[in-house]
Amino acid sequence: MAIKLIVTDLDGTFLNTNHITIPKENIEAFKRAHEMGIKVAIASGRTKILTDYLVEQLPFLDYLITSNGAVTYDLHTGKVVCSTLMSNTQSVEIFNILKDYNLIYEIYYNGDCYMNDRSYAMFDTEHVSPHIHALLKDFIKPVSSLETLIDGQGIEKLNILSLSGEERLEIEDKVSKICDVAFASSFPIVKGVNGNLEMTDRNATKGFAIKGLADALGIGKENIMCFGDGENDCSMLMYADYSFAMANGNDLAKSTAKYVTDTNDNFGVAKAINKYVFGE
Repeated sequence: MAIKLIVTDLDGTFLNTNHITIPKENIEAFKRAHEMGIKVAIASGRTKILTDYLVEQLPFLDYLITSNGAVTYDLHTGKVVCSTLMSNTQSVEIFNILKDYNLIYEIYYNGDCYMNDRSYAMFDTEHVSPHIHALLKDFIKPVSSLETLIDGQGIEKLNILSLSGEERLEIEDKVSKICDVAFASSFPIVKGVNGNLEMTDRNATKGFAIKGLADALGIGKENIMCFGDGENDCSMLMYADYSFAMANGNDLAKSTAKYVTDTNDNFGVAKAINKYVFGE
């Protein structure tokens, strides 16, 4: 196996279930791969500010793909390699749809995370699980108007944090009629309902971003290993020849990936790298 690029999702994959800790086994496997000349990257649904503290633990990391593929960073130069943003028009049209719902939503914009005042006031542990609340609360910036904030510029991602399955289908139907966007979900974070709904530009997917990066590096999909656990990982799991779903992943991820590795809490990423790259 001639692996030249390894890419992993974060939540539910590279991180423990607390969404904060990187198992030392995963850090060691990534570092060892990097020292062998293999490019290593993270592809997350998070925006940059929500990954900075993790990237600090991985000083050898080569690339960071954020917001489900909307922005890719070269971590050695600090420059944006490529970006695919939702247009200002798309964003405002979606905001207008969401005004009819009593939902909490955020946007990722210029590497930061924003909520309007109404969503921020609702954002508490009654709506989202305590560990997600603790993770996000310190980073979210409340603003009076998202429309004014993004005036003339596009956003990376819009994420609805609290909605039922019925609301998701209804919102997807309404948005699809006026905007060409991609829908996904990272992980269930709301008590008693389906979870979150993410929207990005149609071409802002992890698979699209990884293909663009691989093409720039002259690497074929037969030389790529990737790991994921959820719906928003499926585009890259489908693209890479050596794709691994986590044992704790959802059924869609498992049916899309070529292989299944151990759970995130049992450092399944490191186990697969050790077996298939290092032959151990």
